[in-house]
Amino acid sequence: MSRPPNSEPAAVQDYVFRFDAPIEPVAFGGDVSLTGWLLHRGGQPINGLRVIVKRRFFSRTIVAARRKRQRLDAEAAFPDLPEAKMSGFLFELQLPLGRNQLTFQVLDHERSWRTFHAAEISSIPLSFVAQVGFPNLREFLLSSLKQARSRRKRPPDLRDDSGASLQLQPPAPIRTKQVELFATTKSNLFIVEIGELIAAGFRELGCAANLRLDEMPAENPAADTLQIVVTPHEFYNLFLTEQVSRERALELTRNVVLLCTEQPETVWFHGNLHWAASARGVADINALGVLAYRRRGLRSHHFHLGYHGMLANPRQPSHPEREYDITFLGSMTPRREEFLAEHAPFFSKHRCHLRLVPLGFAKTKTTRSYLTAANRNDLLSQSRILLNLHYSEEKYFEWHRMLAGFANGCCIISETCEGYGALVPGEHFIMVERENLVSSCEYYLQHPEECARIARQGLNFVQNQLRQAQACQAFLEEFEGTGKTSDTARHGQIIPDAPPVTMPQELLRKFSRRKSGALRRALATDFLRLTGRTAEEPVAQDVRSERVMKELSKHRLAAIEKREAFRTRFTEQEKRRAAGEIAWNLHDNDSYGRSGAPELSIVITLFNYAHYLRDCLDSIAEAAAQLAIPPEIVIVNDASTDDSLIRARHFQEKSPLPTRIVDKRFNTGLADARNVGIGLARAPFIFIMDADNLIFPNALRELLDVVSREDRAAAYSLLCRFRGTPANRVGLLSYYDWDPQILVQYPYIDAMAMFRRDALLQIGGYDNDLNQIGWFGWEDYDMWLRFAQKGHRVGFVPNILCLYRHHQTSMLNVTNLFEHDLVLHFIKRFGDLLNRFEPRATVFGVEREKIGPAEETPADSSVPAEA
Repeated sequence: MSRPPNSEPAAVQDYVFRFDAPIEPVAFGGDVSLTGWLLHRGGQPINGLRVIVKRRFFSRTIVAARRKRQRLDAEAAFPDLPEAKMSGFLFELQLPLGRNQLTFQVLDHERSWRTFHAAEISSIPLSFVAQVGFPNLREFLLSSLKQARSRRKRPPDLRDDSGASLQLQPPAPIRTKQVELFATTKSNLFIVEIGELIAAGFRELGCAANLRLDEMPAENPAADTLQIVVTPHEFYNLFLTEQVSRERALELTRNVVLLCTEQPETVWFHGNLHWAASARGVADINALGVLAYRRRGLRSHHFHLGYHGMLANPRQPSHPEREYDITFLGSMTPRREEFLAEHAPFFSKHRCHLRLVPLGFAKTKTTRSYLTAANRNDLLSQSRILLNLHYSEEKYFEWHRMLAGFANGCCIISETCEGYGALVPGEHFIMVERENLVSSCEYYLQHPEECARIARQGLNFVQNQLRQAQACQAFLEEFEGTGKTSDTARHGQIIPDAPPVTMPQELLRKFSRRKSGALRRALATDFLRLTGRTAEEPVAQDVRSERVMKELSKHRLAAIEKREAFRTRFTEQEKRRAAGEIAWNLHDNDSYGRSGAPELSIVITLFNYAHYLRDCLDSIAEAAAQLAIPPEIVIVNDASTDDSLIRARHFQEKSPLPTRIVDKRFNTGLADARNVGIGLARAPFIFIMDADNLIFPNALRELLDVVSREDRAAAYSLLCRFRGTPANRVGLLSYYDWDPQILVQYPYIDAMAMFRRDALLQIGGYDNDLNQIGWFGWEDYDMWLRFAQKGHRVGFVPNILCLYRHHQTSMLNVTNLFEHDLVLHFIKRFGDLLNRFEPRATVFGVEREKIGPAEETPADSSVPAEA
């Protein structure tokens, strides 16, 4: 339970803050992470944040927040406060069993602690279950408790606050003849699409309507003209206040209606409140937003989005003819990443299109990851199921995305929503708890007639009952009836969410089997672990202690020694090669000698990964079985000191696949090992991977199809990160479409990808100099940047096809000790690529603020200071 503090009301007045999600009254597991932002309204400095945790009969605990975290959303909402950009905070709490009283405090500019918020959380950690050796059982029990509580939670009351009947009033004559909508080209593309949709609805209604981009509203419009600002927080912050003063902007606001599209209680929602108090009216596309504004005393209207032909692709194949089984469209958030990673095996075996887009900057027509309306409609018209997974724990119904799915004949399967109005779950779309989403997708893919029936019923309903013109009519009737009345006038009415119809019995039984199966798997995994029959790598804990901080300097020295050793060995290898000596031995099996020219070479780099090699090669063999022409395997053993070579030779002897082992005499690092493999490969296409990673059965076939059929220089897919065993999936990599605009901001694509061999040779292969400098793990990023610099076309398979092992200590983490030197090296090498795009907050993986202006074009940064 969250509540405002009762001890220091002045603190609430002096500070503005938001938590990113409501503080849940119950913490299952005891671990609580609370993120948000806090600002002093007058711009005074904040010297600290903490939370005091109290339990009856126990001493209190004080936990400091991690502060000065970047919040671009707060910066956009409060452009006059320079502190907004780094106003983010993170509280990480481990709450003991029982009821915990939380008091949140800020250390103000006078260095006094002041309370700004309080909450109460009951914790159920169940830690004793893990302590006796059953961690997976604990996770199962916690998940079950969460689900049971979620089902008991009452949905929000969407009834009209005045108690008026929900029956619609008889139609009234419309006085509005002209509608002017305003947005900015700096907004996310979907905001402009919403404006175009509403303008089309007004035109269908008979009004003259225009969407005006980067234009200012009229101060005194004609009496029959209605002015609407679409998504005010973006229009004002990104455009209007750059043209006129904030005082002038407030004057113009008096004759406009603000149409809001953001989820309640987000920073963008609160950014709208400043302007809403001066507006002619406020409207929201979701009933939950309408109620949130009304609770703050604002006259707010529900402006429903609806169907229009512009949302639909002209050609819509029947469900059996559609290319994709499942499509997901949405921004990349930790919650979504966790879900997709958890169910990676399911998605990998189906034809899926998982389209993730980054947060942090506006998505325009030039943003590759974000689809234009035409491309989105084309994709949805080729999709059987549109999967809806919420951005956060808020159960907000994403109207714009859902309408596009309905309009293109998708069967929508969504986790539990609020604010969907007259749509009937189970009849027009499928609505289930998050843990049942995959089971529901499986069921409807196995029952294509039912899948098509749900899609057809949803399409028919929005086409006939939820048209955009009808929504515009209803809004104008309500607005013209209440727009000039006093603030105490009755609010417009909101249609409550329709109750769901009963799900098919077979599907309900599937839910039950899934739960019992999850329990059996949890117990089996724990028993195997207790009996020592698993070889699971220990999972790194996120420990922030003084001891860890003191280790950093030791790691830095170790990295310096390591790079000197690489440099010495590489120099010796090249010296011997130049003298005509053998630098590596080749071992070929019979299949290799008998095989003709392969279409695909799989280059595997191997260094002391004997423990993982068999699983890697087995996954390749399974994927190779789907190819018409058997691929060749080239294993480059980079002078391993364990029995990696013995295990590789054992596989080679038994494998029917053409297999060559390159046994190097010198350990010269990953980049050189890959270059050796590329040089010895015989196929025009090369798939590159390390011996500790795995691929799903469809990986080689789908990647080869894209890189060859679409004439791409390379192609990659989403990767699922795991720790220890593949069952311990923790996140994603390579999650966005090929987009140099994002690439110059930070590395997001791994090396596990497929390439045209000639394209790799043309750019000189992997940069071995980075290893000699000591920047381990960045050769992948450097290579992708060179592809972008050369203008190569790179393909993307938007599905999870590969598994990436996340080690406790990675080369990339060690290299981060030299991040300042590294980014200067990249600026020198790829400055022309960087300058093609608008400056962003990060440059080559480092915050721009950490790079001085004079350093953006360094004279020579190829060698760090320690060299």
